[in-house]
Parts: sequence; structure tokens; C-alpha cells
Amino acid sequence: MIYRIALLVALAVLASGCVATNYTLVAPGARAFEGMQVSATSGWNQAPSMNTPSMQKGAVLWTHDGPLLDQLIIIPGVADGEPLMKSSNKSAAMPVFKKDMLPNEIEELTESTFVKYFGEGNAVVTTKNLRPQRYGENRGVMFDVDATVSDSPKYRGTAGAFVANDKLYMLFFLGAVPHYYDKHSAAATSVIQSAMLTGGSNVPVSK
Repeated sequence: MIYRIALLVALAVLASGCVATNYTLVAPGARAFEGMQVSATSGWNQAPSMNTPSMQKGAVLWTHDGPLLDQLIIIPGVADGEPLMKSSNKSAAMPVFKKDMLPNEIEELTESTFVKYFGEGNAVVTTKNLRPQRYGENRGVMFDVDATVSDSPKYRGTAGAFVANDKLYMLFFLGAVPHYYDKHSAAATSVIQSAMLTGGSNVPVSK
């Protein structure tokens, strides 16, 4: 499936205005976000919430070398009838998650979210290799992403998602190819595959 969207331009905007001192170092270990736990690897830095205005409550953006080069977006607990991201354009209604969506519909929801929010013409994104993935006790999916953006490097990435208690939990990684995707893909995939339900909210999980 190929969709023309401004995905990476938008992701750059998510972190625009940031300086290195505004980022928070993500310590290795378990982290929880609105009921979803992931196991963090070393080297990630979390963007400040003031620079991610389109994120829903509890969602975060992590990066190793800067959001224009690599980024991992964690979106926890999207309720039935709610969008993955917020839109500043009131005339462009965002597509919403439905608790009975099939795996391919969740993939399409991710794509159409960026179509509605950012418009068409700045990027071509191809998704492929939709496959099952286990997230703790919950069944979910993963799929691969390739993106070409005007005046930017090519990007490649991986997305993972699962539905639990009628809510959608999603993680999305993109890295510039070949260097930054190759450099951080394994770490990002590890974080994505580690996702599972837990209690807490954006705090370290006690051992």
C-alpha cells in the first residue's frame, strides 16, 4: 500500500525548536506509559512534551541521534472512537480507532492518520510485511515502512500495535537509510517487541 503523505515532515515538526538540553535521558530498563510497559535499551532521549503538540496524552517521542535522523514514537491507550494523534486543523477530521478493527485496518488507520493531518504531496510511504506479533499476553501485529520525502533522506522503519481492553497501543520507528536505520533498527525493534500491559504512567517500573 502506497500513500502520499507528509509523514516525515510532520515528525520533524513534532520536535522542532528542541535543543539538546531539553531532552531527557531514558534510563535502560522497564518504562510504563498509560498502562503499557516497554523495556528501554540504552541511548534513547525523550523529547519534551512542549515540542510534541500533536501527541495524545501519554504518548512520547524517543531518539538516539535527533528526530530528523531516527525516532521511536510510543502511543499508548487510544480509546475506541479516538484518533491516534491530535489535529490543529479543525476542518480535517482525523480517522479514529475502532475496537473491532482487523490487523490490516489498524495498518490503514496509521497511514490515513498522517494523510488527514498533514495532507498529500510531500512523501511517499510504502507499508508491507504485515505479520503477527505477541505483546505479553496480547496478540498484535508488526509491519515494515519505507518512506521517501522531498528534500530529505530516504527512511525505513517498523511499526507494532496491539489491542487490549478495547484500546489500541502502538509503537512506530523511523530511521534515515542506510546509516541510521541500520544503526538503531535492532534497538527500536527490541523496544517495540517488548511492549506489554502494565500499571503506571510514564515512570520507571520498580524491580
